[in-house]
Formats: sequence, C-alpha cells, structure tokens
Amino acid sequence: MDEIEIKQERIIKLLDEKSLDGIILAKNSNISWLTGGMENRIVFVSEEGAVKLIVLKDKILVLTSNIEAERVIKEEGLDKKDFQLMVNQWYERDLLDGLIRKYRLGGDGYFPEVNNLQEEIKQLRFSLLPGEIERYRSLGRETAKIMTDVCRAIKSGDTENEVKGRLAQKLWSKNINPHLILVGSDERLFDYRHPIAKDKEIKKYVMVVTCAERYGLIVNLTRFVHFGKIAEELTDKLRAVDKVDASFIINTRPAKKVADIFLEGIRTYREVGYPGEWKLHHQGGATGYEARDYIATPDSPQIIQENQAFAWNPSIKGVKSEDTIIVNETENEIITDDPEWPKVEVEYNGEKINSSGILIGG
Repeated sequence: MDEIEIKQERIIKLLDEKSLDGIILAKNSNISWLTGGMENRIVFVSEEGAVKLIVLKDKILVLTSNIEAERVIKEEGLDKKDFQLMVNQWYERDLLDGLIRKYRLGGDGYFPEVNNLQEEIKQLRFSLLPGEIERYRSLGRETAKIMTDVCRAIKSGDTENEVKGRLAQKLWSKNINPHLILVGSDERLFDYRHPIAKDKEIKKYVMVVTCAERYGLIVNLTRFVHFGKIAEELTDKLRAVDKVDASFIINTRPAKKVADIFLEGIRTYREVGYPGEWKLHHQGGATGYEARDYIATPDSPQIIQENQAFAWNPSIKGVKSEDTIIVNETENEIITDDPEWPKVEVEYNGEKINSSGILIGG
C-alpha cells in the first residue's frame, strides 16, 4: 500500500470503532497529513483552506468551489483514483450539509450533527511513515542550515525585525513556511520567554526561534548568538538547560508515558540547581503536523509512539534548548542538527548528547 492507502486504513479502523460512515477533514494539518503534503491554504493564517475532504470507506470526496477545482486537481495531486471531486459555485453553499444528512460522519472539529473526533484523528498522525520521515529530515536539515546562515550574518546594531525578515525570506525562498519567528535580544531575552521581534537594536546577545513548515510537517528550533566573551554564569545556565533537554530527549522512547518523562525533567531541573524554572514556561511536547500536537504536563496521559516527533524546549532565564527529534525504533534522531553549529556535549545517566551551543558573533 502507498502512503495515502495506509492512512485511509487508519481512518477506516477509527470509523469501525465509532460506527461511522466517514470523517470530515477540514483542517489544513489533517489534509496535508492524508494527502502527503497538499498545500490547502489560501489565507495563510486560516486553519482551513481550499478543500474539505470526506473520507468514506470506499472513496474520498473532495469538496471545493469552482475557483479552486482545476488547480487542486492539476497541482495538488487530487487526481488519484480514490478522490471524487464535488464542486459548487463560489457563491453557493458548499455541499457539506447534504452529505451530513446522508452519512453518519465524524469530523476534525465542530460541525452541527457531527461527532467531534479531532483528538482521535490527531492521534492517527503520530506514528510517521517512511515517506514522511524522509520529508521531515529534509525539512530539518534545510531549516537548520538556514538558521545557521541567518545567525552568522547577524551584526551588533541590526534590529530584531531585520533578523526576523531575513529568516522569513530565506525560509520562504525554499518553500518553507514560518509559522512562528521570535527574535529577542539583550534585556528582553531575560525578561520574556516569548520575545516578539521589535525595532530594537541588538547589542550583545540574541535568541532566534522558528517553527517552520513544509508539506504540512513542522520543525521547531532555537538558536543563540553572543557578541564578545560569554559570562561564566550564562555558560553555566546553558549547560544546565542542556542537561534538562538531554533528560527529555533520552527518555523519550516508544511505549513510555509522557508524564513519567516530564517528571524526570522536573527532577533534572532540581539536580542542576533551577528547581522552579519549569513553571515559568511550557517544556514542549509532541510535534508533527502542528507546532505542538500536545504540550506535555506532569499529568499527561499519552504514550510515546514509535516514529513520533517531539520538540522539547526547556528554558532557564536567558537560555533555552530546542530541537526536533524523531523517536526511531533503536534511537532518537535530532533532525534539526546542523554540523556547522557549535555544540555542547552533555552527559545524562551515562549517555552523551550534543546540544546546540551559543554562536559567537563576529
């Protein structure tokens, strides 16, 4: 079976469990997942886009308007045999209401008279297929390299917004869509965990963060640049937060409870001398077709799946560690690693891991 057929089988199993005829997929994340990367957005900030899909047991109905129909067939790969186009004129209501009356349907959000199965559908995405992993690796490599290039080019006196603009331009030029870019420098970096870029000039120290997407998959990473000698206190903080991140990454293995991993992370915060810092910002969690499929907490009920993606992001005031990993069968793979970025070697429970260090700006 190809990628779409395997995903259809996952949906059909859910349909059988819920005694339903079909499922409505309207969210861009779910449509990208099922189709292997279709670009469904028209308005970039919208959660929905050009089409809705209704996945039945024997076919996939494609609901769209006459504005989009020809394009999605020719350019977005919806000309496959299992897809059946249902087109309305742009000034008419779409055909969904009639299909809701005809079939017993679930959906990936709220629709009148439809079972809301958004959490169950999300879980179908967690275990990535080989083709998805290859696309994800490529996205991770390219995004990490772009981050390195942009960070190397930062000069003292640049504004945060100038750095944000350069990063966005380089990402978009590779068909990578930045869902988030944060740039914060100097005192703002210590005052705020989410420093939205401003027209402030960078003096000595800057953090650059992105959540970047292509073909629906999203990588998450954070990098730091410092001009001049790094204070010993900052170096110590970086090693401390990297050890917490090593705890999260090394313990994220198939069949383990997310809550147990989180609690060990809290213990590691205490061990490195920063027991309360975990309360000041979330620690990350599962990723994939959303920046975070869920954010981990001490009470998280989820179980790690093989080939699931995670992005942990522990932080201590002024420092943070964040990369994207895939939980493979035998080991975890950091897909946002760039060999050219400086590393900090950290040991946790006898295992060593290379975390991203601070780049010295020139």
